[in-house]
Amino acid sequence: MGFKSKSYTLLPQGELEPLTSKQTKRWNLRRVSQWAIPCVLAGVVILALVVNQITKNGDDIIPAPKGEACPQYPALEATSEEQRALENDLEDELSSEDFFNKSLKRMQGAIQIATESFDDMGEVGEDHRWDVFIGFQEYLEKTFPLVFSKLDVQKINTYGLLIEWKGKDDSLKPYLFMGHQDVVPVLQDTVSRWTYPPYSAHYDGRYIWGRGGSDCKNVVIGVLEAFETLLAKAFEPERTMLVSFGFDEEISGWHGAQFLADHILKTKGKNSLDLVLDEGGLGIQNLYGSKFILPGVGEKGYVDVRVTVETAGGHSSVPPDHSGIGILSRVVAAIEDKPYEPELTPVNPFFTTLQCGAEYGTEIDSGLQKAIKKALTSKSAAKSVANRLAKDDIRQRYLMQTSQAVDLVSGGVKVNALPEKVFAVVNHRVAVESSVKEVRANLEKVITESILPKFSLSLDAWGSVSGNTSSTSFGQIILSDFDIPLDPSPVSPYDTDAFKTFTGTLKQVFGKEYIVAPSLMTGNTDTKFYWDLSKNIYRFSPVREEGRANAHTVDERIGMKEHIEGVKFYAQLVLNGDRK
Repeated sequence: MGFKSKSYTLLPQGELEPLTSKQTKRWNLRRVSQWAIPCVLAGVVILALVVNQITKNGDDIIPAPKGEACPQYPALEATSEEQRALENDLEDELSSEDFFNKSLKRMQGAIQIATESFDDMGEVGEDHRWDVFIGFQEYLEKTFPLVFSKLDVQKINTYGLLIEWKGKDDSLKPYLFMGHQDVVPVLQDTVSRWTYPPYSAHYDGRYIWGRGGSDCKNVVIGVLEAFETLLAKAFEPERTMLVSFGFDEEISGWHGAQFLADHILKTKGKNSLDLVLDEGGLGIQNLYGSKFILPGVGEKGYVDVRVTVETAGGHSSVPPDHSGIGILSRVVAAIEDKPYEPELTPVNPFFTTLQCGAEYGTEIDSGLQKAIKKALTSKSAAKSVANRLAKDDIRQRYLMQTSQAVDLVSGGVKVNALPEKVFAVVNHRVAVESSVKEVRANLEKVITESILPKFSLSLDAWGSVSGNTSSTSFGQIILSDFDIPLDPSPVSPYDTDAFKTFTGTLKQVFGKEYIVAPSLMTGNTDTKFYWDLSKNIYRFSPVREEGRANAHTVDERIGMKEHIEGVKFYAQLVLNGDRK
């Protein structure tokens, strides 16, 4: 099949003659109008996409950190021949067999005194269960004669111990060493499960077994041993050294640490301390194949919420579709069905822990390492790291999110009577990015959205009333504080001279190869009362991971070798505190 030859042009057929200038101008305008509108539309779309991406990226960007992601400071060394000689003498004594035997007896004697504190303790002077601290303090006075004879010792609220070792240079703010004298009770039902009796302080050649061995009579005895040893060598510090030992830390410290902190605040003033050191931290351990020391520079918040359901009650032979207990169970289920999400931000000290792991861990997964480093500037990368770690390790999960746990429930007094009032208590450990206010708001929202539409009830959330408040209401749900709430602590800085001295001492005692990484505590210590006294508050029990076990439970124990290493750390920190 043949085709006729045709002349194909962009011109109308038959217009074979050259165009005039007027025609050419009109033709050019026609071409411009033909393509201009599509081009403009395409440009607008592209611009919108670019702006959207910029906005998206902007929302995803974390401001670049100032300085290094995981700053490290060198191990300290003696600043004079005199100090070096003293350090060598101190090392020889603390490493001797004679000191080991004396320290063993001191620790055993302390553990054998059952200084238990109970949640229902009455006021000091009224509840005779406090009297056990009389015997314990008599033991301390007998065991550490130089401390109690040469230093200023005050008893605050009867059993709180405040010791002051006056320094020669008043221009240097004091260091404060903290600890607590009390221990958690041993349940009688668990005594048979202990390898050795809980207050026998049995030494098996490696560990001392007993309640309080690792929480925290090792700290109390260790600090006093360090002071006693230095006093015996006629050492006089340039900087004033303080010791503050509460006696009810295990029941929140309202009788002990609160009174001690108030006294120091009144006598020394706000921000009067250069460094505060208490028990805690995540210890000394291997992380991602490398050796790490993990002091706590912050603590999560704490709030217990009481959820009460009040209904009409009546005889159980004619029950409503849902009793008060049934409604409370729905409330508990609704709360547990909506857990908090893990978040990882630079505000959280655990963020820096991970950056240190990515920087110095020799066996860290390469994908995780890249994601952690990317999280320095990317919110989405930080979120992916949070989700991955939360899925893999429940302990790491709660370093990044608010926890909620229903720990108490009560309701009903008789099998054939519908309960009129039932309640549950929900314990929260509040993430550092959050607050008590946000926890309250979240609980109110969960009940408002999940429970009130299903039940004809009113809701009283800390005095704010909503829901069905008419006479047709079946009852009410009440949200209230079960205990005094606590917002997350301020995060202590890790670039100050105090922190450099603290971490330099850690490396000096435990080894220059260790990486010191700031970390977060999920629990709370007595330091919550000391926030106004110093910005440099650090929580660290100087015990290697393998040297302690089972705090608060059966077979608690402490390794003697590790305990003495802790004494060396406390003594060295006193010596290094003289640096200006």
